[in-house]
Amino acid sequence: MDSGSKTEQISEDTSAIKEMFSALNIKVDTISPIRLGKYDPTSSARRRSVKIRLPHTGAVADVIRLSGKLKSIDKFKLVSLSRDRTPAQIGYYKRIKQQLTDRTLAGETGLSIKYIHGVPKVMQTRNYSGN
Repeated sequence: MDSGSKTEQISEDTSAIKEMFSALNIKVDTISPIRLGKYDPTSSARRRSVKIRLPHTGAVADVIRLSGKLKSIDKFKLVSLSRDRTPAQIGYYKRIKQQLTDRTLAGETGLSIKYIHGVPKVMQTRNYSGN
């Protein structure tokens, strides 16, 4: 891949991301897209993932919170968004998920994983009456 096509790809990615954010009514001035994975010119059927660096965590929270609306927009219905998690965060989530499984197997009902200030916790669902 030569530098001209890489520049064009970055420009296309930035344009598509801005269009997606516009559809979600999110205003972000600075978007830094980075293609992940190895470039393979023979595999045009599979697009590589794009990592987006945003200027502040508030923008990240807005994008993640509103990303479910993309499923109702034909152009973006196959787009999936998620936070970039560190290995420690992934491990913590696995421990929380195991805790949920253990407590459910022990007979507790009405439990789910809820995010409190971005941190997953096992919580009792609000409207659950365990009679």
